Amino acid sequence: MTPSSSEDVQQFHRWSRTYERSLGQVFFFGPAHRAVLRIAAEGLDGRAPASVLDIGCGTGRLLRRASARWPGAAIIGVDPAQGMIDVARQLTPGADLHVGQGEHLPLPDSSVEAAFSTISFHHWQGQAAGVREVARVLRGGGAFCLADVTLPLFTGRVIPHARIHTRGEMAGLFRQAGLALRSQRAILGGTVLVTVGTKS
Repeated sequence: MTPSSSEDVQQFHRWSRTYERSLGQVFFFGPAHRAVLRIAAEGLDGRAPASVLDIGCGTGRLLRRASARWPGAAIIGVDPAQGMIDVARQLTPGADLHVGQGEHLPLPDSSVEAAFSTISFHHWQGQAAGVREVARVLRGGGAFCLADVTLPLFTGRVIPHARIHTRGEMAGLFRQAGLALRSQRAILGGTVLVTVGTKS
């Protein structure tokens, strides 16, 4: 872990104490979670997944929504911030929760049917490696639904964005990992891009 990524994780560790009560949950993260669950259901062709993984799960809010939508699914969360996982364990009983990063998922090959990353991908240090790692843990026919802040194509040429991507860039990351692109959709007034890919 680089010094900058370690500092980033520590910020989220400190935020974990108030994360559930933040206004961002009401106006940003909550609407994003509801949208990605609907869109992911389309990527799964309407079938209920047997297992759901949330990478960057924070305090488990998306996992709780996924459990309500798909009551029979095993729910798994990974987050690099110990504080987030500690709160998630209190609020999300029955979840299998791990401190870890998207680039090194502590899960076996082909063990997950639906994977999510919602508004956390721009924090990942090794994004291409991370998408390949998600492809590794997905079962055949499984879907990865990634939602993250995005930049319009014209701003991508003038604003240094490093880990924030246009549609084409995100599609390329999915294809290099061997995931078939199912859909891309802008939500929340075009500020968030949702990309869904499936593993053959």
